Amino acid sequence: MNAEEMKKEFYELYDMMAMSHDVKNMHTFGKVHQEMMDWMIANKPELAQEWLDKLESIKWKNYLTQKEAEAIIAQMEPKAPWTKEQWKTAMTNAGLELHHEPCYNMYALWVTMNMIMSDSSATLSKYVAEDNMFQAVYDLAVDKLRDADGKFNIRSYFGL
Repeated sequence: MNAEEMKKEFYELYDMMAMSHDVKNMHTFGKVHQEMMDWMIANKPELAQEWLDKLESIKWKNYLTQKEAEAIIAQMEPKAPWTKEQWKTAMTNAGLELHHEPCYNMYALWVTMNMIMSDSSATLSKYVAEDNMFQAVYDLAVDKLRDADGKFNIRSYFGL
């Protein structure tokens, strides 16, 4: 089979499994995907990590992969104030949690905090002292990401 034929065969098998609602078929797909992931981790760990990042979405209401978050941060205007490393250090120093299951993962929080500072730092600085700014931005980001009515969706907000 050539690549196009293999792709067609895979999607036919996937659709058959999904439509059947047969747990045995789902387990077969799961076992094959475990074998594929074992191979990928051993042979192409960077690509395996990207797939794990995507699969991790099942844990979160608001999530971004590292790659998605970095792309968003790179496009922010005005420029995002914190690199991932700067932000993580500040979070650790402040004793703040990086993620909160099932509400948001670390990358969603990092982007949301940068978004708030990028969009509203001038306004916030009128009302919040500099030494309280990081905590205030964290609290506002958490408010968005834990939104009780569930309307805020970081993926939709950034068109993902």
